[in-house]
Amino acid sequence: MRLFRARICRRPLGNVREPLIFLATFTAAFFWLFALALFRDDLQWRWSYATPFLLLLLFYILRRGLGERTVGTLGHQVTVVVLLLHVLSIAVREFQNDLVDLRRRFRLAVALVLPAVGLVIAAAETYALFRPLPGWIGLLQASALLALAGPFALWLTAIKPDIVAQPGAPRRRPETLSAAESIELERLQAAIAGGICLETELSLATLAARLKLPEHRLRRLINKGLGYRNFAAFLNDHRVTHAKRILADPANSREQIVAVAFELGYASLASFNRAFRQATGMTPSEFRAQALAKIIDSRNS
Repeated sequence: MRLFRARICRRPLGNVREPLIFLATFTAAFFWLFALALFRDDLQWRWSYATPFLLLLLFYILRRGLGERTVGTLGHQVTVVVLLLHVLSIAVREFQNDLVDLRRRFRLAVALVLPAVGLVIAAAETYALFRPLPGWIGLLQASALLALAGPFALWLTAIKPDIVAQPGAPRRRPETLSAAESIELERLQAAIAGGICLETELSLATLAARLKLPEHRLRRLINKGLGYRNFAAFLNDHRVTHAKRILADPANSREQIVAVAFELGYASLASFNRAFRQATGMTPSEFRAQALAKIIDSRNS
């Protein structure tokens, strides 16, 4: 019995220990991929997204298979820190433009909690390469992860289906607004018809000030009343619609694309090209050539 207890203490997880360690190796990469899908409405799979998984696999092989514990652990921790910092970056960078309230709250949680816990754990595991850590450190680390994972799992079970954009899905249909919100929506639509979306460097805060509305109410109008999830998508949609009218007009056939970009409020030709291609699947030049060709064909037929 004593011998049995000793073996259990030495290997409490038995034969499943190594598979669990292998799966845990990729936790940061899976969370990074989840954050990309959550925070980027236009996300599409690219093979480059497999890079963090391949790096973590390489460092796992170095650490567990080849015995290069220092190199493998340091490489693993550096990769984890880079992934966490990137998640933090995308969570904070588009916070102001995000129109989905539930997702905005999650951005705050990511920005405040994730870096602190993740970086402390990475620092502790790196420090353990050179000096042994007290046993209570591991217990504290596991408790912190449980404290984060438990509420997060409960939050996910109650998550609304529209928090993550469905690739290729049409824009969500507007919801029913109150009478007061409908009046404010009419003011917003009048401003859009007047060309306010074509103003350079227009932000949510600037538009709210122009309409004399609090930002949270304007955010709700654009999200619930017009069906947009992101302020940049709202701007690009109206700007690209206007761009297609300009580019398809034979009277503007000689107008430079860069001039059209600045006329529509874009700060650079690159940002205009990127937004136009994302919306139409072609560059502005390709769209113009195709539209003008159709006009010539219709005249000759």
